[in-house]
Amino acid sequence: MAQNGLARELPRETPQAQNPVHKTVVTPNPAIQTRRVPFSAFEKVLCVTFGLVVFALAIALVSSNIAIGNAQTQLQTVQAKVTKVQASNTSATQQISELSSRSRLNKVAKKNGLSLNNGNIRNVYK
Repeated sequence: MAQNGLARELPRETPQAQNPVHKTVVTPNPAIQTRRVPFSAFEKVLCVTFGLVVFALAIALVSSNIAIGNAQTQLQTVQAKVTKVQASNTSATQQISELSSRSRLNKVAKKNGLSLNNGNIRNVYK
């Protein structure tokens, strides 16, 4: 509405401060002594207990954060070992495939003076 020029700011009216008819002035009575109310034994025990609980929770939080950090470190170590074993397994599988290839078997057979008889060959698969 302010964009089309229809809105306008009205002057604010300040409330008139009215003077009270009777002014009361409070003067402290020197005969009355003010004292603080002391804490009771229950309140003291409650405050100490609450403080100990908060302190124990803070220690538990810090120790759990340390335990989580240690667990993450161990997880990374185990994952690195798993990766190495998987790479080793892949390498071993490739080496098995190369050593059991038909051309290599034929070379070994010729080297040792053996002949190939196709009727005696069986292929075994897992």
